[in-house]
Amino acid sequence: GKLSITRATRALTFLSELGLITYQTEYDPLIGCYIPTDITFTSALFAALDVSEEAVAAARRSRVEWENRQRKKQGLDTLGMDELIAKAWRFVRERFRSYQTELKSRGIKRARARRDANRERQDIVTLVKRQLTREISEGRFSASREAVKREVERRVKERMILSRNRNYSRLATASP
Repeated sequence: GKLSITRATRALTFLSELGLITYQTEYDPLIGCYIPTDITFTSALFAALDVSEEAVAAARRSRVEWENRQRKKQGLDTLGMDELIAKAWRFVRERFRSYQTELKSRGIKRARARRDANRERQDIVTLVKRQLTREISEGRFSASREAVKREVERRVKERMILSRNRNYSRLATASP
C-alpha cells in the first residue's frame, strides 16, 4: 500500500544522498504522483558491498544472455543491453501506473460509499442512471438497452454493498 511505497521512496532517497545509487523521478499528471524514472547502482555501492566491477559486468552479461534465450524460446528477436533495460523500465512504469490507478479508483469508491451511507436505494439508482447517461453522452459507454440495465443493476448493487455496515472497502456480502 501507500506505506510501503513511502518507505521505499524514503530508502531510495537516503541511498541517493549517500551516493550509493542515482534516483530520479518525474511527475505523472495522469495518476497525480511521481514515478521513478531512473534507479542506477553506482560503483560506490558495489565497493561498499565488496563486489568487483568485473563481477557486476559478468552478472549483467549473464542476465542479458538469459533474457535473450527466453526471447528466442518465444520466437522474438534478441535485444541489446540498453534495449532490455529500457523495456524493463517501461514495464516498471506501466505496472506502477496501473497500481496507482487501481488505488485511486478504490479510494473514489470508498469516498462515494461514505456519502451513500445515508441514502436510500432509489436515490442511488437515480444517481447511477444519471452517471451512466453522462457516460453514454460522452461516448465512454456504448451498449444495448439490456446491457445498460445490467450495468445499472451491477453499479447499484456494488454501491449498496460498499455503503452498508460501515465497512467501505469490502465488496463481498456479509454472511448472516
